[in-house]
Amino acid sequence: MIITIMNAMVERGHDVDFLTWDQKGAKTFYPLDARVNWHCMDIGDPTQRAGPSVLIKRMMAVRSILRTREPQVIVAFQDGPYKALRLFSAGTGIPVIVAERNAPTRFDHTRAGARRRFLTFNSFRFAHTVTIQCEGYRKLYPHYLHNKIVTIPNPVAPAQLIAQPDVADARGRFQLLSVGRLSWQKNYQSLIAAFSELASRFADWDLTIVGEGEQRAELESIVQEKKLEDRIFLPGSTSDVSNYYTKSHLFCLSSRWEGFPNALAEAQAHGLPAVGFSDCAGVNELIQHGETGLLASGNGASTNLAVALSKLMNDEEMRREMGDKGRKTTASFAPSLIIDQWETTLRQAVDGCV
Repeated sequence: MIITIMNAMVERGHDVDFLTWDQKGAKTFYPLDARVNWHCMDIGDPTQRAGPSVLIKRMMAVRSILRTREPQVIVAFQDGPYKALRLFSAGTGIPVIVAERNAPTRFDHTRAGARRRFLTFNSFRFAHTVTIQCEGYRKLYPHYLHNKIVTIPNPVAPAQLIAQPDVADARGRFQLLSVGRLSWQKNYQSLIAAFSELASRFADWDLTIVGEGEQRAELESIVQEKKLEDRIFLPGSTSDVSNYYTKSHLFCLSSRWEGFPNALAEAQAHGLPAVGFSDCAGVNELIQHGETGLLASGNGASTNLAVALSKLMNDEEMRREMGDKGRKTTASFAPSLIIDQWETTLRQAVDGCV
């Protein structure tokens, strides 16, 4: 999303500087417009928590860039980078926007969540604007932040090819798809368990989970224990995820929490019906239960997920109808509309407006 927004801004004639802790010579996974000035700070290990000496070096380097480039506004994605950039830019008078990328419910799933929530929310007092991705999240923030909050969903490009969720592939098989990091947040253990409950009943269905992450070994071990290596596939990350959407028949995101689940929105844009948990923030914002997909009750129970999945795996017409409705709902996330919202928010920060 950072790259998508930056590329759009330079296309509209704005100057954009991109600052990361990466080492010199780093490469982006997604294409970055050459007009974006990318500063690889190369100070400390970006995968490790920075100590005092690294923080001081980073602060001096950032302030040097701010003096040289003289930005009119700073956008910090996620609360960690925001706290660093807000500290490093203190006294410059440059407005700082914090772009939240997760629902506040994430604090319910982490250690020291209440303390982290308190510190994070209070740090946002010093931001000019707080962007959230779903309007339903506003009520989860304290009232003292409400006048700073602006809702900007992620842009979702219309699909070039549309899936056929009611038509088997050339081999007569159907595919249940999920896309995301192989991480604790995505809770793929629950999805694999749910599919294993249904595998014998739906012998013509396979499960594919596209993505990479730290839980690969654990998930592969579970698949082996279930003896479903020929039915459950983990192909890794890809630059052509659209190919998976168009060849699939049903999408599932088993996450514990989300921000704006782009994989889910992209699946809907391709005409796929979707399943997720009713208590998963973000997922319950995009899936309209009974209209564009089904929400399994609770958050994490594989048995509940299996019930919702089985209803759609067993009904081709329902999949087609829900997929059609889901595709239409994503029109409100058209990239031009979302970039307009970002441009307006940036201008208001520069002009001192809220």
